Amino acid sequence: MAYEAELEAAEEAAHRAGDILQRFQKSGARYGWKESGRSQGFSYEVVSEADVEVDAALRETLLGAFPDDGWLSEEGDDDHQRLTKRRVWIVDPLDGTREFLQGVPEYSVSIALAFNGEAVLGTIYNPAADEMYSATTESQDERFELEAVQTLTDSYMLVGRGEWQYGDLPPVPDGTKVMPVGSIAYRMALLATGKGCLVFTAGRRSEWDIAAGAALLAASGATVTDIDGDPLQFNQAKPSVKGLIAASPNIHGEARRMWQNSGWFIH
Repeated sequence: MAYEAELEAAEEAAHRAGDILQRFQKSGARYGWKESGRSQGFSYEVVSEADVEVDAALRETLLGAFPDDGWLSEEGDDDHQRLTKRRVWIVDPLDGTREFLQGVPEYSVSIALAFNGEAVLGTIYNPAADEMYSATTESQDERFELEAVQTLTDSYMLVGRGEWQYGDLPPVPDGTKVMPVGSIAYRMALLATGKGCLVFTAGRRSEWDIAAGAALLAASGATVTDIDGDPLQFNQAKPSVKGLIAASPNIHGEARRMWQNSGWFIH
């Protein structure tokens, strides 16, 4: 299987990260604020000491195994040498820091490998539930299969807990069922394994939020684009994406129409 060694290393790194997060869950993690790289109307976001320790462990494990690869992490300084690399690891050490600090079991470790701008491998691990989602875009794994639905009202639209709580979503069609879930990486993993029919977010997302989920969804046969319907490209100089629509092809089209008819726009 292509990327077999890389997949094994990613799973090892994710388990190591999960052990660190579970230790902090028991002992408590200090947290503070950092400047946000997102364009969502705020300047700072929460970060914990767990994020930082996990970042170091991921880097040690993955670059220790593949020292010539590039590196992009939410918690690390961005070394633009990655732009000269064909292979780049894109990681979020703790996606869903708020949920982690609140004890809500909807956070995850997110690890992706991009090759020539395409997310070809994804590993997403929820240590609170001990759920590992790991595949390459070429994996033949029966776990990664989309739910068979025809319209948005047949299943659940997976959205962020904060997006739902604060109304950061366009109006949805009557009868649409919405399931708020903390980590966007975890939402994408759930969708890729047949839970829900759509992951939708209108706000900008960093590459590390969605790269691993994009690989898993490609393995499941989903259509994954930005909010304008354009394909995702990773390892960009400015590593962010203009929103996200991820679903089976028929549901993706319905979600695009929902967005186009909503009257919302993104700066």
